[in-house]
Amino acid sequence: MKILIIEDTGQVSKFLKLKIEKWGHKAIVAETGKEALGIIETEIFDLILLDIFLPDTIAYDLIPKLKKGWSGMEIITMTGHSSRDVEKKVRSQGILYYMVKPIDMAELKSIFQHMAKNPKYRNNY
Repeated sequence: MKILIIEDTGQVSKFLKLKIEKWGHKAIVAETGKEALGIIETEIFDLILLDIFLPDTIAYDLIPKLKKGWSGMEIITMTGHSSRDVEKKVRSQGILYYMVKPIDMAELKSIFQHMAKNPKYRNNY
């Protein structure tokens, strides 16, 4: 699968990229919503790992813009500052999964393995 990691904390994005590539997937990192929107203009992803609170936007404002580019990609949101209101807002936008940091890597790997069984997500890069 091809995954876009939208995460503004360098250590977190590097760690996620390393793990995802170790699991056999391609990963690209964006640190802002603006950067992510620029990337998806030229590339298609199977999955986006989206930090909810970015320096230039909030996930529930960014999700419709990401989906406008290509509605077939799945989105997993991540946050270290969970609240019922924020969770409700992003879930209402059709995300695949809502994760609270620190991320449970076994859980994330399980989601990837499940998605990889679907031919829709195989060898998409």
